[in-house]
Amino acid sequence: MIPLVLLGAVAFADVQRFAVVVGNDEGALGDARLYFAEQDARKMQGVLSELGGVSLMNTRALYGKSRADLMKVMSELRGPIASARQNGNQAVLYFFYSGHADDTALHLGRTTVGWDELTSLLDLSGADVRVAFVDACQSGSMTRRKGGKPAPSFVFDLQERLDARGSVIVTSSGTDEASQESDEIGGSYFTHYLASGLSGNADDDEDGRVTLTEAYRYVYHETVLRTSASRSGTQHPTQDWDLSANGEVVLTELGRANTGTLTLPATNPGTFAIFDLDRRMYVSQVEVQSADRRIALRPGRYLVQERLPSHLAVAEVQLAAKAAVTVDASRFKSGEYEQDVAKGSIDATIRAAKRPKLALHLLVGARGFSDPEIQAGYFPTTGALGLEGRFGWRDGKYLSADFLAGSGTGQLSIDGLGYPVPVDLDSATFGAGAGWRTPEFVVQAGGGLHLEAFWLRRRFPDAGVSDQELFTVAPGLAGWVGLHPGQFEIDLQLRVHYLPYVVDGRDDGMGFSELALAFGYRF
Repeated sequence: MIPLVLLGAVAFADVQRFAVVVGNDEGALGDARLYFAEQDARKMQGVLSELGGVSLMNTRALYGKSRADLMKVMSELRGPIASARQNGNQAVLYFFYSGHADDTALHLGRTTVGWDELTSLLDLSGADVRVAFVDACQSGSMTRRKGGKPAPSFVFDLQERLDARGSVIVTSSGTDEASQESDEIGGSYFTHYLASGLSGNADDDEDGRVTLTEAYRYVYHETVLRTSASRSGTQHPTQDWDLSANGEVVLTELGRANTGTLTLPATNPGTFAIFDLDRRMYVSQVEVQSADRRIALRPGRYLVQERLPSHLAVAEVQLAAKAAVTVDASRFKSGEYEQDVAKGSIDATIRAAKRPKLALHLLVGARGFSDPEIQAGYFPTTGALGLEGRFGWRDGKYLSADFLAGSGTGQLSIDGLGYPVPVDLDSATFGAGAGWRTPEFVVQAGGGLHLEAFWLRRRFPDAGVSDQELFTVAPGLAGWVGLHPGQFEIDLQLRVHYLPYVVDGRDDGMGFSELALAFGYRF
Protein backbone atom coordinates (compact mmCIF):
# COMPACT_ATOMS: atom_id res chain seq x y z
CA MET A 1 0.00 0.00 0.00
CA ILE A 2 2.69 2.50 0.57
CA PRO A 3 6.48 3.64 -0.11
CA LEU A 4 9.96 2.65 -1.42
CA VAL A 5 13.03 4.57 -0.26
CA LEU A 6 16.61 4.60 -1.26
CA LEU A 7 18.56 6.17 1.54
CA GLY A 8 22.27 5.85 1.48
CA ALA A 9 25.41 6.29 3.36
CA VAL A 10 26.13 9.82 4.31
CA ALA A 11 29.74 10.41 3.43
CA PHE A 12 30.75 13.98 2.78
CA ALA A 13 34.21 13.65 1.23
CA ASP A 14 34.48 12.76 -2.44
CA VAL A 15 30.90 11.53 -2.48
CA GLN A 16 27.88 13.04 -4.21
CA ARG A 17 24.42 12.03 -3.06
CA PHE A 18 21.32 11.95 -5.29
CA ALA A 19 17.70 11.30 -4.36
CA VAL A 20 14.52 10.36 -6.20
CA VAL A 21 11.44 10.79 -4.00
CA VAL A 22 8.11 9.52 -5.34
CA GLY A 23 4.68 9.68 -3.71
CA ASN A 24 1.25 8.93 -5.15
CA ASP A 25 -2.04 8.75 -3.24
CA GLU A 26 -3.72 7.23 -6.29
CA GLY A 27 -3.27 3.57 -7.15
CA ALA A 28 -4.43 1.12 -9.77
CA LEU A 29 -8.08 0.77 -10.66
CA GLY A 30 -9.84 -0.62 -7.61
CA ASP A 31 -7.22 0.68 -5.13
CA ALA A 32 -8.64 2.91 -2.41
CA ARG A 33 -7.19 6.41 -2.48
CA LEU A 34 -4.53 6.83 0.22
CA TYR A 35 -4.56 9.67 2.72
CA PHE A 36 -0.87 10.14 3.56
CA ALA A 37 1.31 8.63 0.81
CA GLU A 38 2.35 11.91 -0.84
CA GLN A 39 2.66 13.61 2.55
CA ASP A 40 4.94 10.79 3.73
CA ALA A 41 7.11 11.27 0.65
CA ARG A 42 7.45 14.99 1.36
CA LYS A 43 8.42 14.18 4.93
CA MET A 44 11.16 11.82 3.72
CA GLN A 45 12.40 14.38 1.23
CA GLY A 46 12.88 16.77 4.14
CA VAL A 47 14.84 14.16 6.12
CA LEU A 48 17.13 13.45 3.17
CA SER A 49 17.72 17.15 2.60
CA GLU A 50 18.19 18.24 6.19
CA LEU A 51 20.00 15.23 7.65
CA GLY A 52 21.10 13.06 4.73
CA GLY A 53 23.22 15.59 2.89
CA VAL A 54 21.28 15.59 -0.41
CA SER A 55 21.25 18.98 -2.12
CA LEU A 56 18.15 20.38 -3.78
CA MET A 57 19.98 20.29 -7.13
CA ASN A 58 20.48 16.54 -6.82
CA THR A 59 16.90 15.78 -5.71
CA ARG A 60 14.06 14.75 -8.00
CA ALA A 61 10.60 14.75 -6.36
CA LEU A 62 7.50 13.31 -8.02
CA TYR A 63 4.11 13.70 -6.32
CA GLY A 64 1.02 12.30 -7.98
CA LYS A 65 2.99 11.53 -11.15
CA SER A 66 3.06 8.53 -13.48
CA ARG A 67 5.41 5.87 -14.79
CA ALA A 68 6.52 8.14 -17.64
CA ASP A 69 7.61 10.82 -15.16
CA LEU A 70 9.65 8.30 -13.16
CA MET A 71 11.32 6.99 -16.29
CA LYS A 72 12.19 10.54 -17.30
CA VAL A 73 13.84 11.57 -14.02
CA MET A 74 15.75 8.29 -13.73
CA SER A 75 17.09 8.88 -17.23
CA GLU A 76 17.93 12.53 -16.45
CA LEU A 77 19.97 11.55 -13.38
CA ARG A 78 22.31 9.28 -15.31
CA GLY A 79 24.17 12.28 -16.72
CA PRO A 80 24.90 14.02 -13.38
CA ILE A 81 25.80 10.68 -11.77
CA ALA A 82 28.20 9.83 -14.61
CA SER A 83 29.70 13.33 -14.38
CA ALA A 84 30.27 12.93 -10.63
CA ARG A 85 32.11 9.67 -11.19
CA GLN A 86 34.17 11.09 -14.04
CA ASN A 87 35.31 13.85 -11.68
CA GLY A 88 36.64 11.25 -9.27
CA ASN A 89 33.68 11.23 -6.90
CA GLN A 90 31.58 8.29 -5.86
CA ALA A 91 27.79 8.47 -6.24
CA VAL A 92 25.10 7.36 -3.80
CA LEU A 93 21.47 7.21 -4.98
CA TYR A 94 18.57 7.46 -2.54
CA PHE A 95 15.14 6.48 -3.84
CA PHE A 96 11.83 6.84 -2.01
CA TYR A 97 8.43 5.65 -3.22
CA SER A 98 5.18 6.10 -1.31
CA GLY A 99 2.04 4.59 -2.76
CA HIS A 100 0.20 1.42 -3.75
CA ALA A 101 1.76 -1.83 -5.02
CA ASP A 102 1.03 -5.51 -5.46
CA ASP A 103 3.24 -8.59 -5.75
CA THR A 104 4.34 -7.65 -9.27
CA ALA A 105 4.62 -3.86 -9.49
CA LEU A 106 4.39 -0.39 -8.00
CA HIS A 107 1.22 1.51 -8.85
CA LEU A 108 1.94 5.07 -9.96
CA GLY A 109 -1.64 6.17 -10.35
CA ARG A 110 -3.11 4.05 -13.14
CA THR A 111 0.37 3.14 -14.41
CA THR A 112 2.75 0.51 -13.07
CA VAL A 113 6.47 -0.17 -12.70
CA GLY A 114 7.42 -3.80 -12.15
CA TRP A 115 9.71 -4.83 -9.31
CA ASP A 116 12.32 -6.23 -11.70
CA GLU A 117 12.02 -3.13 -13.83
CA LEU A 118 12.58 -0.89 -10.81
CA THR A 119 15.65 -2.88 -9.79
CA SER A 120 17.03 -2.46 -13.32
CA LEU A 121 16.37 1.29 -13.25
CA LEU A 122 18.36 1.59 -10.04
CA ASP A 123 21.21 -0.55 -11.34
CA LEU A 124 21.31 1.39 -14.63
CA SER A 125 21.53 4.72 -12.79
CA GLY A 126 25.30 4.26 -12.62
CA ALA A 127 25.48 5.08 -8.90
CA ASP A 128 28.09 3.18 -6.91
CA VAL A 129 25.67 2.59 -4.05
CA ARG A 130 21.89 2.30 -4.24
CA VAL A 131 20.01 1.98 -0.94
CA ALA A 132 16.25 1.33 -1.12
CA PHE A 133 13.51 1.43 1.49
CA VAL A 134 10.27 0.13 -0.04
CA ASP A 135 7.07 0.91 1.87
CA ALA A 136 4.24 -0.68 -0.12
CA CYS A 137 1.85 -3.61 0.08
CA GLN A 138 3.60 -6.90 -0.72
CA SER A 139 6.86 -4.98 -1.14
CA GLY A 140 8.73 -8.03 0.11
CA SER A 141 8.28 -9.27 -3.45
CA MET A 142 11.16 -6.99 -4.42
CA THR A 143 13.65 -8.61 -2.05
CA ARG A 144 12.38 -12.07 -2.94
CA ARG A 145 12.84 -11.43 -6.66
CA LYS A 146 16.25 -9.85 -6.26
CA GLY A 147 17.65 -12.97 -4.66
CA GLY A 148 20.43 -11.31 -2.67
CA LYS A 149 21.64 -12.67 0.65
CA PRO A 150 21.61 -10.73 3.93
CA ALA A 151 25.16 -9.66 4.75
CA PRO A 152 26.97 -8.36 7.83
CA SER A 153 26.67 -4.70 8.69
CA PHE A 154 28.90 -2.20 6.93
CA VAL A 155 30.09 1.32 7.66
CA PHE A 156 30.89 4.42 5.63
CA ASP A 157 32.88 6.82 7.74
CA LEU A 158 31.66 10.38 7.36
CA GLN A 159 35.08 11.74 6.60
CA GLU A 160 36.29 9.06 4.21
CA ARG A 161 35.67 8.07 0.66
CA LEU A 162 33.20 5.22 0.30
CA ASP A 163 34.70 1.81 -0.31
CA ALA A 164 31.51 0.09 -1.44
CA ARG A 165 29.60 -1.07 -4.48
CA GLY A 166 26.12 -2.49 -4.81
CA SER A 167 22.63 -2.03 -3.38
CA VAL A 168 20.60 -2.33 -0.19
CA ILE A 169 16.85 -2.90 -0.13
CA VAL A 170 14.59 -2.63 2.91
CA THR A 171 10.85 -3.21 2.45
CA SER A 172 7.92 -2.38 4.70
CA SER A 173 6.10 -5.72 4.51
CA GLY A 174 6.30 -9.33 3.42
CA THR A 175 5.30 -10.72 0.04
CA ASP A 176 1.68 -11.28 1.11
CA GLU A 177 1.24 -8.50 3.67
CA ALA A 178 -0.47 -5.11 3.56
CA SER A 179 1.39 -1.92 4.46
CA GLN A 180 -0.91 0.17 6.57
CA GLU A 181 -1.72 3.83 7.16
CA SER A 182 -2.79 5.16 10.55
CA ASP A 183 -5.08 8.09 11.32
CA GLU A 184 -3.50 8.27 14.77
CA ILE A 185 0.05 8.98 13.59
CA GLY A 186 -0.91 10.67 10.33
CA GLY A 187 0.96 8.41 7.93
CA SER A 188 2.02 4.87 7.16
CA TYR A 189 3.49 3.00 10.11
CA PHE A 190 6.68 2.10 8.27
CA THR A 191 7.50 5.55 6.90
CA HIS A 192 6.46 7.29 10.10
CA TYR A 193 8.91 5.23 12.15
CA LEU A 194 11.56 5.35 9.45
CA ALA A 195 11.47 9.17 9.39
CA SER A 196 11.36 9.32 13.20
CA GLY A 197 14.26 6.88 13.45
CA LEU A 198 16.40 8.76 10.95
CA SER A 199 15.69 12.01 12.84
CA GLY A 200 17.20 10.56 16.00
CA ASN A 201 14.83 8.05 17.58
CA ALA A 202 16.94 5.17 16.25
CA ASP A 203 20.28 6.54 17.52
CA ASP A 204 20.73 3.86 20.18
CA ASP A 205 24.42 4.55 20.89
CA GLU A 206 23.76 8.33 21.02
CA ASP A 207 26.73 9.15 18.79
CA GLY A 208 24.75 11.65 16.71
CA ARG A 209 24.57 9.35 13.70
CA VAL A 210 21.83 6.95 12.61
CA THR A 211 23.15 3.88 10.82
CA LEU A 212 21.31 1.49 8.56
CA THR A 213 21.40 -1.20 11.24
CA GLU A 214 19.98 1.18 13.86
CA ALA A 215 17.29 2.43 11.47
CA TYR A 216 16.24 -1.06 10.40
CA ARG A 217 16.17 -2.37 13.97
CA TYR A 218 14.03 0.58 15.07
CA VAL A 219 11.59 0.57 12.16
CA TYR A 220 11.19 -3.22 12.31
CA HIS A 221 10.45 -3.24 16.03
CA GLU A 222 8.02 -0.31 15.94
CA THR A 223 6.20 -1.44 12.78
CA VAL A 224 5.65 -4.97 14.08
CA LEU A 225 4.59 -3.70 17.50
CA ARG A 226 2.14 -1.08 16.22
CA THR A 227 0.51 -3.32 13.61
CA SER A 228 0.28 -6.49 15.73
CA ALA A 229 -3.29 -5.70 16.82
CA SER A 230 -4.47 -4.08 13.60
CA ARG A 231 -7.36 -5.38 11.52
CA SER A 232 -5.09 -5.98 8.51
CA GLY A 233 -2.62 -8.02 10.53
CA THR A 234 1.01 -7.61 11.50
CA GLN A 235 3.40 -6.34 8.83
CA HIS A 236 7.03 -7.41 8.96
CA PRO A 237 9.69 -5.26 7.28
CA THR A 238 12.27 -7.25 5.32
CA GLN A 239 15.86 -6.59 4.28
CA ASP A 240 18.22 -7.68 1.54
CA TRP A 241 21.87 -6.78 0.88
CA ASP A 242 23.89 -7.04 -2.28
CA LEU A 243 26.66 -4.73 -1.22
CA SER A 244 30.39 -5.11 -0.76
CA ALA A 245 31.58 -2.88 2.07
CA ASN A 246 33.09 -2.86 5.51
CA GLY A 247 31.41 -1.54 8.60
CA GLU A 248 28.18 0.38 9.15
CA VAL A 249 26.21 2.56 6.69
CA VAL A 250 25.48 5.98 8.18
CA LEU A 251 22.19 7.30 6.82
CA THR A 252 21.77 10.57 8.70
CA GLU A 253 23.92 12.85 10.85
CA LEU A 254 22.06 14.70 13.60
CA GLY A 255 24.61 17.50 13.94
CA ARG A 256 24.26 18.94 10.45
CA ALA A 257 25.04 22.70 10.32
CA ASN A 258 21.51 23.75 9.27
CA THR A 259 19.64 21.79 11.96
CA GLY A 260 19.07 22.03 15.66
CA THR A 261 18.40 19.28 18.18
CA LEU A 262 15.48 18.89 20.51
CA THR A 263 16.01 16.61 23.53
CA LEU A 264 13.22 14.93 25.50
CA PRO A 265 14.81 13.72 28.75
CA ALA A 266 14.20 10.39 30.44
CA THR A 267 13.24 12.30 33.60
CA ASN A 268 9.92 13.07 31.90
CA PRO A 269 8.86 9.78 30.25
CA GLY A 270 5.87 9.54 27.95
CA THR A 271 4.72 9.63 24.33
CA PHE A 272 5.09 13.03 22.66
CA ALA A 273 3.82 14.41 19.36
CA ILE A 274 5.95 17.08 17.64
CA PHE A 275 4.31 19.58 15.29
CA ASP A 276 6.09 22.09 13.02
CA LEU A 277 4.17 25.34 13.56
CA ASP A 278 5.86 27.27 10.74
CA ARG A 279 5.17 24.64 8.09
CA ARG A 280 1.89 23.36 9.57
CA MET A 281 3.17 19.79 9.50
CA TYR A 282 3.03 16.87 11.91
CA VAL A 283 6.67 15.82 12.33
CA SER A 284 7.05 12.85 14.63
CA GLN A 285 5.86 10.81 17.57
CA VAL A 286 8.57 10.20 20.16
CA GLU A 287 8.45 7.70 22.99
CA VAL A 288 10.67 8.47 25.97
CA GLN A 289 11.34 5.69 28.45
CA SER A 290 14.66 4.92 30.16
CA ALA A 291 16.91 7.06 27.94
CA ASP A 292 16.87 10.61 26.60
CA ARG A 293 15.59 11.04 23.05
CA ARG A 294 17.25 13.56 20.76
CA ILE A 295 15.54 14.65 17.52
CA ALA A 296 17.23 16.67 14.78
CA LEU A 297 14.96 19.31 13.26
CA ARG A 298 15.25 22.23 10.87
CA PRO A 299 15.15 25.69 12.52
CA GLY A 300 11.69 26.96 13.40
CA ARG A 301 8.87 26.92 15.94
CA TYR A 302 7.68 23.57 17.26
CA LEU A 303 4.85 22.40 19.46
CA VAL A 304 5.48 19.37 21.67
CA GLN A 305 2.34 17.67 23.00
CA GLU A 306 1.65 14.82 25.39
CA ARG A 307 -1.88 13.40 25.52
CA LEU A 308 -2.77 12.74 29.15
CA PRO A 309 -6.06 11.16 30.34
CA SER A 310 -7.67 14.47 31.29
CA HIS A 311 -5.78 17.10 29.31
CA LEU A 312 -2.88 17.94 27.00
CA ALA A 313 0.57 18.88 28.18
CA VAL A 314 1.88 21.44 25.67
CA ALA A 315 5.27 23.09 25.20
CA GLU A 316 6.18 25.59 22.45
CA VAL A 317 9.84 25.64 21.41
CA GLN A 318 11.86 28.00 19.21
CA LEU A 319 14.74 26.06 17.62
CA ALA A 320 17.67 27.76 15.90
CA ALA A 321 20.35 26.24 13.67
CA LYS A 322 22.98 24.36 15.71
CA ALA A 323 20.94 25.02 18.86
CA ALA A 324 20.28 22.28 21.42
CA VAL A 325 17.03 22.64 23.37
CA THR A 326 15.92 20.34 26.19
CA VAL A 327 12.16 20.10 26.72
CA ASP A 328 11.78 18.97 30.30
CA ALA A 329 8.64 18.84 32.45
CA SER A 330 8.96 22.48 33.52
CA ARG A 331 8.32 23.72 29.97
CA PHE A 332 4.90 22.10 29.62
CA LYS A 333 1.59 23.84 30.28
CA SER A 334 -1.90 22.34 30.52
CA GLY A 335 -4.19 22.56 27.50
CA GLU A 336 -7.58 21.30 26.34
CA TYR A 337 -8.04 18.55 23.78
CA GLU A 338 -9.61 21.10 21.45
CA GLN A 339 -6.12 22.63 21.21
CA ASP A 340 -4.54 19.41 19.90
CA VAL A 341 -2.69 20.92 16.93
CA ALA A 342 -1.07 17.67 15.81
CA LYS A 343 -4.38 15.82 15.73
CA GLY A 344 -5.96 18.80 13.98
CA SER A 345 -3.29 18.63 11.29
CA ILE A 346 -3.93 14.92 10.71
CA ASP A 347 -7.68 15.51 10.58
CA ALA A 348 -7.15 18.30 8.05
CA THR A 349 -5.16 15.93 5.82
CA ILE A 350 -7.94 13.33 6.01
CA ARG A 351 -10.59 15.95 5.25
CA ALA A 352 -8.61 17.11 2.23
CA ALA A 353 -8.30 13.53 0.97
CA LYS A 354 -12.05 13.02 1.41
CA ARG A 355 -12.95 16.10 -0.59
CA PRO A 356 -14.68 15.26 -3.86
CA LYS A 357 -12.80 15.02 -7.11
CA LEU A 358 -13.99 17.28 -9.92
CA ALA A 359 -14.50 15.95 -13.44
CA LEU A 360 -15.36 18.29 -16.31
CA HIS A 361 -17.14 16.89 -19.37
CA LEU A 362 -17.93 18.14 -22.85
CA LEU A 363 -21.37 16.81 -23.87
CA VAL A 364 -22.26 16.07 -27.49
CA GLY A 365 -25.63 14.50 -28.24
CA ALA A 366 -29.29 14.95 -29.09
CA ARG A 367 -32.58 15.85 -27.37
CA GLY A 368 -35.89 14.39 -28.46
CA PHE A 369 -39.43 13.71 -27.27
CA SER A 370 -40.60 10.20 -26.61
CA ASP A 371 -44.03 10.41 -28.29
CA PRO A 372 -43.70 10.05 -32.11
CA GLU A 373 -46.81 12.18 -32.66
CA ILE A 374 -45.35 15.01 -30.59
CA GLN A 375 -42.09 14.79 -32.52
CA ALA A 376 -43.93 14.92 -35.85
CA GLY A 377 -46.48 17.59 -34.94
CA TYR A 378 -44.80 19.81 -32.35
CA PHE A 379 -41.16 19.34 -31.40
CA PRO A 380 -38.66 17.63 -33.73
CA THR A 381 -35.45 16.07 -32.38
CA THR A 382 -32.50 18.47 -32.21
CA GLY A 383 -28.78 18.20 -31.66
CA ALA A 384 -27.35 19.35 -28.33
CA LEU A 385 -24.02 20.55 -27.00
CA GLY A 386 -23.05 21.37 -23.44
CA LEU A 387 -20.83 21.11 -20.39
CA GLU A 388 -21.05 19.12 -17.17
CA GLY A 389 -19.22 19.26 -13.88
CA ARG A 390 -19.34 16.17 -11.66
CA PHE A 391 -18.09 16.04 -8.06
CA GLY A 392 -17.35 12.48 -6.90
CA TRP A 393 -16.63 11.29 -3.35
CA ARG A 394 -14.54 8.30 -2.26
CA ASP A 395 -17.64 6.35 -1.17
CA GLY A 396 -19.26 6.53 -4.61
CA LYS A 397 -21.69 9.43 -4.13
CA TYR A 398 -21.63 12.22 -6.70
CA LEU A 399 -23.27 15.56 -7.48
CA SER A 400 -23.44 17.07 -10.94
CA ALA A 401 -24.37 20.33 -12.64
CA ASP A 402 -24.78 20.77 -16.38
CA PHE A 403 -25.84 23.09 -19.16
CA LEU A 404 -27.12 21.71 -22.45
CA ALA A 405 -28.24 23.78 -25.46
CA GLY A 406 -29.86 22.46 -28.60
CA SER A 407 -31.13 23.85 -31.87
CA GLY A 408 -32.34 22.49 -35.14
CA THR A 409 -34.89 22.69 -37.91
CA GLY A 410 -37.67 20.36 -38.77
CA GLN A 411 -40.96 19.95 -40.56
CA LEU A 412 -44.17 19.58 -38.61
CA SER A 413 -47.20 17.65 -39.83
CA ILE A 414 -50.19 19.73 -38.73
CA ASP A 415 -53.74 18.41 -38.99
CA GLY A 416 -55.76 20.17 -41.69
CA LEU A 417 -52.75 21.12 -43.75
CA GLY A 418 -51.72 19.09 -46.72
CA TYR A 419 -48.10 20.11 -46.52
CA PRO A 420 -45.41 20.13 -43.80
CA VAL A 421 -44.70 23.36 -41.93
CA PRO A 422 -41.02 24.34 -41.44
CA VAL A 423 -40.06 25.09 -37.84
CA ASP A 424 -36.90 26.19 -36.02
CA LEU A 425 -36.52 24.82 -32.52
CA ASP A 426 -34.19 26.20 -29.81
CA SER A 427 -33.86 24.78 -26.29
CA ALA A 428 -31.61 25.10 -23.27
CA THR A 429 -31.48 23.38 -19.90
CA PHE A 430 -29.71 23.93 -16.61
CA GLY A 431 -29.57 20.67 -14.71
CA ALA A 432 -28.49 19.28 -11.36
CA GLY A 433 -28.16 15.65 -10.34
CA ALA A 434 -27.25 13.41 -7.43
CA GLY A 435 -26.48 9.71 -7.48
CA TRP A 436 -24.06 6.87 -6.93
CA ARG A 437 -21.36 5.27 -9.04
CA THR A 438 -19.67 1.88 -9.09
CA PRO A 439 -16.12 1.44 -7.68
CA GLU A 440 -13.19 2.88 -9.63
CA PHE A 441 -12.52 0.30 -12.31
CA VAL A 442 -11.83 0.81 -16.01
CA VAL A 443 -15.55 0.44 -16.73
CA GLN A 444 -17.73 2.52 -14.42
CA ALA A 445 -21.43 3.21 -14.26
CA GLY A 446 -23.67 5.46 -12.22
CA GLY A 447 -27.11 6.89 -11.96
CA GLY A 448 -29.54 8.86 -9.86
CA LEU A 449 -32.00 11.74 -9.81
CA HIS A 450 -31.79 14.67 -12.21
CA LEU A 451 -33.71 17.96 -12.30
CA GLU A 452 -33.71 20.43 -15.19
CA ALA A 453 -34.86 23.99 -15.69
CA PHE A 454 -36.11 23.74 -19.29
CA TRP A 455 -36.53 26.59 -21.81
CA LEU A 456 -37.88 25.98 -25.32
CA ARG A 457 -38.73 28.26 -28.26
CA ARG A 458 -40.42 27.48 -31.58
CA ARG A 459 -40.10 29.75 -34.61
CA PHE A 460 -42.08 29.46 -37.87
CA PRO A 461 -40.04 31.41 -40.44
CA ASP A 462 -42.44 30.86 -43.38
CA ALA A 463 -45.84 30.86 -41.68
CA GLY A 464 -46.07 34.39 -40.30
CA VAL A 465 -46.79 33.02 -36.82
CA SER A 466 -45.35 34.55 -33.65
CA ASP A 467 -42.61 32.73 -31.78
CA GLN A 468 -43.76 30.38 -29.02
CA GLU A 469 -41.82 29.91 -25.77
CA LEU A 470 -42.06 27.53 -22.85
CA PHE A 471 -40.24 27.55 -19.53
CA THR A 472 -40.75 24.92 -16.88
CA VAL A 473 -38.99 22.53 -14.50
CA ALA A 474 -38.60 18.91 -15.56
CA PRO A 475 -37.83 16.15 -13.02
CA GLY A 476 -36.23 12.93 -14.18
CA LEU A 477 -33.61 10.22 -13.92
CA ALA A 478 -30.06 10.03 -15.26
CA GLY A 479 -27.71 7.14 -15.88
CA TRP A 480 -24.29 6.69 -17.44
CA VAL A 481 -21.72 4.08 -18.28
CA GLY A 482 -18.20 4.75 -19.44
CA LEU A 483 -14.51 4.02 -19.70
CA HIS A 484 -12.25 5.60 -17.06
CA PRO A 485 -8.71 4.35 -17.84
CA GLY A 486 -7.16 7.10 -15.75
CA GLN A 487 -7.92 10.77 -15.39
CA PHE A 488 -9.55 10.81 -18.82
CA GLU A 489 -13.20 9.75 -18.99
CA ILE A 490 -15.59 8.81 -21.80
CA ASP A 491 -19.23 8.27 -20.80
CA LEU A 492 -22.46 7.49 -22.59
CA GLN A 493 -25.18 9.40 -20.74
CA LEU A 494 -28.96 9.02 -20.88
CA ARG A 495 -31.44 11.33 -19.14
CA VAL A 496 -35.17 10.83 -19.15
CA HIS A 497 -37.47 13.65 -17.96
CA TYR A 498 -41.12 14.52 -17.65
CA LEU A 499 -42.00 17.95 -19.01
CA PRO A 500 -45.23 19.37 -17.49
CA TYR A 501 -47.18 22.15 -19.19
CA VAL A 502 -50.66 23.71 -19.18
CA VAL A 503 -52.84 23.83 -22.32
CA ASP A 504 -56.25 25.57 -22.26
CA GLY A 505 -56.25 25.48 -18.48
CA ARG A 506 -55.60 21.76 -18.39
CA ASP A 507 -52.49 20.20 -16.88
CA ASP A 508 -50.62 18.03 -19.30
CA GLY A 509 -47.14 16.77 -19.90
CA MET A 510 -44.83 14.77 -22.09
CA GLY A 511 -41.60 12.84 -21.80
CA PHE A 512 -38.31 13.72 -23.41
CA SER A 513 -34.83 12.25 -23.30
CA GLU A 514 -31.25 13.38 -23.83
CA LEU A 515 -28.56 11.05 -25.13
CA ALA A 516 -24.99 12.33 -25.11
CA LEU A 517 -21.37 11.28 -25.27
CA ALA A 518 -19.31 12.90 -22.51
CA PHE A 519 -15.58 13.51 -22.98
CA GLY A 520 -13.94 14.57 -19.75
CA TYR A 521 -10.96 14.92 -17.45
CA ARG A 522 -10.88 14.24 -13.71
CA PHE A 523 -8.70 16.62 -11.68
